Amino acid sequence: MSIDALLLHLEEDAEREATRLRHDAEERAAEIVARADADAARQRALHLERVTAQRRAVGERLVAAARAQARGQFLQARMDVLDRVFDEASGSLERLAVDRYAASVAQLAVDAARYLERTPSVLQSPPDASAAAADAVRNRTDLAVEPADVPAGVTGRSVDGRIVVDNTLAAILVRRRADLAIGLSARIEAP
Repeated sequence: MSIDALLLHLEEDAEREATRLRHDAEERAAEIVARADADAARQRALHLERVTAQRRAVGERLVAAARAQARGQFLQARMDVLDRVFDEASGSLERLAVDRYAASVAQLAVDAARYLERTPSVLQSPPDASAAAADAVRNRTDLAVEPADVPAGVTGRSVDGRIVVDNTLAAILVRRRADLAIGLSARIEAP
């Protein structure tokens, strides 16, 4: 083989080797680019997932805060309504005519007397109701019943002033307010 043929053969081998190396490099580059694209896509997906989760959490917090605020406003409005209802009821009860609660005077007197612990005491009720109050506690010799200008119901006090009982209708309303508020709230909220 001549030198020219040998050089030509070497040149062809070198060109084939360069083509193979270029092809291998291009394949590796394509693999690297594909991996990088896949990694970038995974990173984007993870980032999108995190951002979506954060947005969802922020949205849920905002909704929860709005619900809490709305619930607070609703509860305040309900409390305002209940306050007005109880204020009006208390005012009405203080001015209530005896004939409207006369049937309850005896029980009001007995309930008030129960708290006076058999010490010399005085029960007071409006003049029109004092006879019914006196009749209800006639077996309690330690009690005196006096007509007085008191709100509707019965009040009592021990002679020494240590014990005071307010069994007027307005005071009973105040004591029972929490229980009554539950039923009124249900009525207010009912469709």
